[in-house]
Amino acid sequence: MIKVTMPKLGLTMTEGTIIEWQKNEGEQVERGESILVIETEKISYEVEASVSGIIGRIVAKEDDVIPVGGIIAYILEPGEKLAEIPKVVTKQEASITADVETEIATTQPIETLSKIKISPLARRLAEEHNVDISTIKGTGPDGRIVKENILEAAEEKKTTLTQPLPDEEEEVKSLSSMRRVIAQRMTETFTAPHFYLTIEVDVTELEKVREELIPAVGAKTGVRLTYTDLLIKMVARALEDNPAANCSYISGSVKLFKRIDIGVVAAVEGGLTVPVIRQANKKSLAEVATTRTELAQKARERKLSKEEMAGSTFTISNLGMFGIDQFSALLQPPEAAILAVGRIIDKPVAREGQIVIRPIMSLTLSIDHRVLDGVIGANFLQSLKQYIEDPTSDFYEP
Repeated sequence: MIKVTMPKLGLTMTEGTIIEWQKNEGEQVERGESILVIETEKISYEVEASVSGIIGRIVAKEDDVIPVGGIIAYILEPGEKLAEIPKVVTKQEASITADVETEIATTQPIETLSKIKISPLARRLAEEHNVDISTIKGTGPDGRIVKENILEAAEEKKTTLTQPLPDEEEEVKSLSSMRRVIAQRMTETFTAPHFYLTIEVDVTELEKVREELIPAVGAKTGVRLTYTDLLIKMVARALEDNPAANCSYISGSVKLFKRIDIGVVAAVEGGLTVPVIRQANKKSLAEVATTRTELAQKARERKLSKEEMAGSTFTISNLGMFGIDQFSALLQPPEAAILAVGRIIDKPVAREGQIVIRPIMSLTLSIDHRVLDGVIGANFLQSLKQYIEDPTSDFYEP
């Protein structure tokens, strides 16, 4: 018999959530056929059968959170019987027991809480809402505490503390796997001492260049050229000019990247994801536009692979299309810098002793101060400003 375990889809992945079983116990499966869908690290991923056989036993149910390597099912090969499957304690259950035993030193006797049966999701909710699981009677299989029990207890606890108005409605929802990963990454951000540099750039010439290139790029690729596409190329060139800005902090050392892989923050239902434009400095503008469009579509469909989201050396977050004038983006560890791009807005500026109206864009660079200083960041922004305000034709060949 073959164990089906939670796969490791990335260096930082520690667990995954069972989203949907596509096969039931007793069903025949073929090697390479999708048997279930998991969610982790901002993506949904179909797990395929490694052999042909019959689904003998499903250990993990939908909504269960399973650690990497934890058993989620068994596949019976020809001649094997269901009775031969051992009764096991999955790594998921073992880790839950270990976690509970670690925490009970300050709450309850070990022999009490270590025997409590509780689903991973319910345990996570209990921690979030500060619910004492020793007081909860589970309604799941074999008296197991499930998420509904925790949510009910949390609601009762809240009711005893406050008396909401009759028309007040509240709803408690557990975080999705994507949202949990985002929360964890954002918490990691604050371990890095960072600061911000902001500069305004005149995009008069850039607007002209984009209008001139839209037909050419569209005819060649079928894709409409965006300001983000142009920014990806310009950021890549500015990083070539300032290689010290293309780095990350790694365990007391600085890693200087020779490759320039640009991550672009993309909004999707339920959160954010960051697909990566590989070797952006070596791609043509048409290639950048095509790659960005394809990755953005995959992001919306939740079909990005782990390779398409990992390994960026620098990130761009553009909220200009949402009407945001200026903002400061949080770092994406272990990257040392991220560029926040605001909208283009007409502003009065001084030019040759005259006040004129020009289209202005705000750029804010967030910097990890452990490996970068203000001068490096300022030089990078000055290079970027020059490319935006004085674009050359050879640089923007489609």
